[in-house]
Amino acid sequence: MLWLTWRQHRAELAGAALLLAAITAVLAVSGASMHAAYRADGVAACLADQGAGQAVCNEVIAQFRERYIPWGDQLTWLNLLPALAGVFIGAPLLARELEHGTWKLAFTQTVTRTRWLATKLTLVGLAITLLAAAFTAVFTWWRAPLDAIHGRIEPPAFNFEGLSPAAAALFAFAAGTLLGALLRRTVAAMALTLLAYFAVRTPVELALRPRYQTPKLRTLDAAQPRGRPGSTDWILGQGMIDATGRRLTDAERTSVLYQADNTGLDFDSYMAQHGLRHYIEYQPSSRFWTFQLLEAGLFLALAATLLAAAVWLIRRRTT
Repeated sequence: MLWLTWRQHRAELAGAALLLAAITAVLAVSGASMHAAYRADGVAACLADQGAGQAVCNEVIAQFRERYIPWGDQLTWLNLLPALAGVFIGAPLLARELEHGTWKLAFTQTVTRTRWLATKLTLVGLAITLLAAAFTAVFTWWRAPLDAIHGRIEPPAFNFEGLSPAAAALFAFAAGTLLGALLRRTVAAMALTLLAYFAVRTPVELALRPRYQTPKLRTLDAAQPRGRPGSTDWILGQGMIDATGRRLTDAERTSVLYQADNTGLDFDSYMAQHGLRHYIEYQPSSRFWTFQLLEAGLFLALAATLLAAAVWLIRRRTT
């Protein structure tokens, strides 16, 4: 079974390994340059000593960010990688067997269908996990200087570090496997797997993740910005609140700005006079691993459910 599984899926796994090698080469070249600049330009020293020469350090960090943040923005396409595990590995896994009728030969051998399914799913799933873990290690090294400045809890880093890539890839693989078993058509299963992955991943990232734990809220006067969240925290929102703690709408904030301008008072004085304060809603960077565990657990639970459904479906349809 080990040899047969490798023979059947070596092309997809070899393609995934080559893609990983290509990405690693790109990240290695650009990462070496970024890491060298991080040390040579004094960014590392500035972050290590927040007290001395802060004005100069702010300029050094700002220049580093301006130079290298666009690199991170250009890597957003890597969000497709977990989906590709479902499209090119998961969807054909059972759909190809069912479409071509080769499952009949597999089920007439001495190996039971349960063992046949378990071996295929386990070995291929393990290979996907190892490839995702290797990608995570490379990307985490590459982004280390940017993480030191911006943290890891915001989406540009969170999606590619920790447990998230492997869990998301296994979910995509499971979704593709189930859709292949349902549709029995490889191309159709591949197309729907891509849609299904992002149909789940997008609301998880945009709606669930910011609320895995209740966000922290800090209020501050414009003239006394003490207690601001750190630069590595994830800012979810900010605005103004009145004396009762009610958040002002966009229209109300615009009205405040207009009225402050007409009174002749500076904005800070106007806010203090009317009991207005700024607020910042955020997730602290210290919650990174908690959020990773919660999200990985969610995707792994979905993956286990989808794979169990695929096994049940195959056993039922091929009885």
